[in-house]
Amino acid sequence: MPTEPTYLVRRVLVAVAVAATLALTAAALPAIDAASAQQSGGPTATVASKSLKKGMRGKRVRQLQRALGIPADGIFGKGTKRAVKRYQRRHGLTVDGIAGPQTLASLGVGSPRKASSGSKKTVSSRGGGVRELQRALGVSADGIFGPGTQAAVKAFQRSHGLTADGIVGPQTRSALGIGPGKVLKRKGRGGSGGGGSSRQDRIVRAVIRAGNEIARHPYKYGGGHGSWVDSGYDCSGSISYALRGGGLLNSSLDSTGFMSWGRPGKGRRITIYANAGHAYMVIDGRRFDTSARSETGSRWTNTMRSPAGYVARHPAGF
Repeated sequence: MPTEPTYLVRRVLVAVAVAATLALTAAALPAIDAASAQQSGGPTATVASKSLKKGMRGKRVRQLQRALGIPADGIFGKGTKRAVKRYQRRHGLTVDGIAGPQTLASLGVGSPRKASSGSKKTVSSRGGGVRELQRALGVSADGIFGPGTQAAVKAFQRSHGLTADGIVGPQTRSALGIGPGKVLKRKGRGGSGGGGSSRQDRIVRAVIRAGNEIARHPYKYGGGHGSWVDSGYDCSGSISYALRGGGLLNSSLDSTGFMSWGRPGKGRRITIYANAGHAYMVIDGRRFDTSARSETGSRWTNTMRSPAGYVARHPAGF
């Protein structure tokens, strides 16, 4: 029979072993909970579930494809992944072929979450957000979105191929590098007549976005007519690609075809100038033209050319 000291030592050792076992079990529980949450689509998987990547399909993939200006079949395949990588490379984003929060925000593709029905303010005309904007624009940072800030925003938007409406939404924020946040605009401006959230504004933005995709592609005779995705684009192929991005055109047209397309005369937002040998387009005061590549290295330019000898046409309602 063990002596009293030996018995006590054994009891102490057993108690220490039990305590150590309980501590290890408690430490393992958070890891198990995290793994379970990820497998079941819980909080750990929430951020990843917002991203779009190869193998996925559905409505959000179609939205992404339309924003990229490629056929919208709703299936994230090799072609969509290549288009995402190309967009990311040209916009200074991580080139991984996965449309994550940053890429989706840059493209203006909405979050899968439903809009809140609460009273949280999503538009601002003064405060810290406006000061951050003003610093990014290089203007006086007084925190008030006045006429001077609005003019600076419009100038920035024009120079970056964005809709020059003076309203700082997701695309303008992304281009400025100030990250996601409230829509910033001048108080009392941007209502139903010039808001930046109307159907017309969304379509114009989509056309510009598609134009940006091929703005620096080389000139290629016949390019963009046999296939939407091409190594280069000619004048009418470039215009066709951009208009298709906004859902305004289903098949490419040559310059002669544009002479009778849409409605006659100049448009308020979009005008195509065409003759038998050439065509170019003007969107919100900026020219989209293959000949501009010799000036700016891009099809976009702020310089206008004489419309003499061209027929002016525009899409209905624009």
